[in-house]
Amino acid sequence: MDIVSRKIQIGVIGYAGAVEYPKDKAPKQSIYEDAERVGFLLAEKGVIVVTGGKSGVMESAARGARKANGITVGVIKGNQRFRSNDFTDVEVVTGMTADGFDEFMLVTMCDALITIGGGAGTLEEVVIAYRNKKPVIALEKTGGWADKTSETYLDERETIKIEPATTPEEAVEKAIKYSQQSYD
Repeated sequence: MDIVSRKIQIGVIGYAGAVEYPKDKAPKQSIYEDAERVGFLLAEKGVIVVTGGKSGVMESAARGARKANGITVGVIKGNQRFRSNDFTDVEVVTGMTADGFDEFMLVTMCDALITIGGGAGTLEEVVIAYRNKKPVIALEKTGGWADKTSETYLDERETIKIEPATTPEEAVEKAIKYSQQSYD
């Protein structure tokens, strides 16, 4: 099988579910709607949607992909199956219970990442992507690390610039474009 017939895998990362945040700091519903739109658009283009398999942006992106009859992958920590959200088709169980390994696996199995808001776990994924020269597209005006890192390099080495996108459509377009360039 040649590289052309293989499917691109794009990670959608960002805020966990609203229940994980204090009520006054929970992400807005519109952020989850953006994530669902991103997942839908990716799947519509034949991309495999990879997430952390939990709630929030991850579940929303997987839900969107499922609506477009796409394939979803959830990378989950621990050694037990059936712990991901209801929209995850394939669970990648890391076997590790400590934080960090699931983020590493998610990033390294993707051709590019789209970040939508995000807390500390999202920052960890962005840093891993940066260190591994994986394209990162930040959906602007979604808060968190997407806004804080958009249009920047993470250090003086200027390994990759985190690309901004103003709409889910632009984020998907850029993620696919940069994914395809990595195989040219």
